[in-house]
This record gives sequence, structure tokens and C-alpha cells, in this order.
Amino acid sequence: MIIVVAPHPSTENQKDGMIQRIAHIDSLMASSPRTYLDISVRRFVRKQIFVDGMVTIQRLNLLVHFFQIARLIRQANLIYIHSAYNALKACLFPTKAHVVFDAHGIVPEELAQEGQTIAAWMFTFAERNALRRCQTLVCVTRSMLEHFKAKYAHRADREVIVLPILPRLGDATEVNKALHATRNGNSVIYAGGMQVWQNVDKMLNAARTQPGMRYTFLTGDQQRFKNSISNAGLVNATCQSVAPEAVKDFYLKHQYGFILREDVLVNQVACPTKLVEYLYWGVVPIVVTPRIGDFDGESLHGVSLDDFRRGVLPDQETLSAMREHNQRTVFAILASAQSNQDLLQQLLRRFA
Repeated sequence: MIIVVAPHPSTENQKDGMIQRIAHIDSLMASSPRTYLDISVRRFVRKQIFVDGMVTIQRLNLLVHFFQIARLIRQANLIYIHSAYNALKACLFPTKAHVVFDAHGIVPEELAQEGQTIAAWMFTFAERNALRRCQTLVCVTRSMLEHFKAKYAHRADREVIVLPILPRLGDATEVNKALHATRNGNSVIYAGGMQVWQNVDKMLNAARTQPGMRYTFLTGDQQRFKNSISNAGLVNATCQSVAPEAVKDFYLKHQYGFILREDVLVNQVACPTKLVEYLYWGVVPIVVTPRIGDFDGESLHGVSLDDFRRGVLPDQETLSAMREHNQRTVFAILASAQSNQDLLQQLLRRFA
């Protein structure tokens, strides 16, 4: 039996970045019976159990249903844990199953960057425990793998799979459409949340320096974002929340896209889904630094934030060359990801 420790993907939570990763991994298990354990400390005092084809979803309270959770985990052949957030809940339960830890990100460092010191300490414990227990570690970038090797003792007996968090992308026809789309030359888009590492304030301040541009912000945190736009005095901007499948239609109309990640550890190991989408759909990124995850100045061609603020922007010929280069970068990532995805799928089938 396969146990997945995570919320099950649904139409209600599909905009969340972590859920998109969970949905992708779930597609690799589509032919196998599996049980999702959605564990909460505060919610699900009354357990909720749903069956949808090959999937059983059990929403359980950690305290009230402790022994039921322990029994399910004991029965598992394989336990797939998504991120340190869920690892904290799973670490209380012993198991002889094959454990896969899909790190998603470096949660303790993300929390520390947001000033949540106690939470960062708790999730350091969860992360360390997950890395000690797992037989397979899934990282989203090579740089994340190197971070874990440096932070914790390296285990030679552990299988490692580097699999970026990749969005749903199009076919060959849409690839060509992205290179030849008719875009508003004075348009900038941002798709994402308001986490501290997104540099929303810096983004809005930069937008104010170029009032001749039109700005579109796509976010699940719509009201807070609208408040920030209003406080910044930015008038030539719209803010919306749209379904994931509709985002590409916005990308095809926009010339540039903000991705203002600083050159700090959280960003050095990340694989922002939206950055991959920008590059694939022909949106030229505006960056503080091209060093984001496994990207660098050679693989990612964009406009520096300083140049944008000064109004120093590429001509159409240069923009076209940047789009083609960035698309080739994405294709190389996809090719590498496919082989590693095949390895992960073989593992999942072995324990189904």
C-alpha cells in the first residue's frame, strides 16, 4: 500500500504551489491504489474519509486519531512525504516502509527569513528526521541537494532524484505560439504570492519608476496584494486571481515578468514554477540576479532590475533572441527531468 502524507489535490487548493507538485507526483501513481493522509493538529476532529477511484483520502486529527494514523503507516509498503511541513506530522510514527521525502523547498530557512524563529527550529527537526529516515530523497534542484549534503551528514546508501517542480506546459504548436505571440510591448506581469522572498515592495517601487508600463498581478492573495498596490500609489495596474490553466493566456500578452529573487540561500536552491512558465511562454524575466536555483547568467537571459528602473530595455530583435534562448533552457530542463521522473515512477510502481 502507498501512503502519501499530504493534502490531496482538488479544485479548491489547485492554485497552491505545493499542491501543484503533489498533483504532478500523483499523476505518476495514477494506476496504483494509494491513500492520502491529510493530518491536522487543529482540524478534522471528526475524521473525513473519501474514496475517488484508486484514491482514498483520510483527513485525520493528529491527537484524536493518533492510533489510526499509526496503524495505517505500519501497513504501508511505501510512504511518500511531501515537504517538511508534512514530515513534522509523520515523524511521530515508526515504520518499516520505504520512505520517500520530497523536500519541495528548505522550509526552516524560509521560515527564518520570515522571522518565525521557533517554527524554523521545529521544522529543522522535522527535516533532519525525514532525511535520516528516507531511503529516497527528491530535490527540486541540484543546488538543493548540495545544501542538504552540507547541512546534514551525507548518506551514500540513499537514492537521490533531482526533479524540478514543473508546471503543465503546452505542445509543439503552443511552443511556436509563444515565440510569435503579439504582445503589448509596454506590459509587465507578475504571478505568485507575497512571501518575503518575492520582494513585492521592491517590485511595486520599480513599477512606479516606469509609469508608462501596464502591470498585471496574478495572485491567490488578492486582497493583500490590492492593498499593497494602493499603498504604493500604483494606478496603471490590475490584480486578479485566475485558474492555473488560464495563466498562459496572460503570459502570451505580456512582454516582461517580475521575478525579483535575491541571491540568498532560499532562492539559490529554489525552482520557481513561475520562472519556468515565464521562460516557456516567452515572458522575458526582470531579475535582481539570474542566479536562481540551477539557473545562472548563461542559462537565463533577462533584464536586470536596475536596467528596468532606468528604462534601459532590449529592442525587439534582442527580445526575440532572449525568448528563443530561454525556451531552449527550459527544454534542457524538461529533458533532464523526464529521465529522473521515469526513475521515480519505476520506484513507485515497485511498491504499489
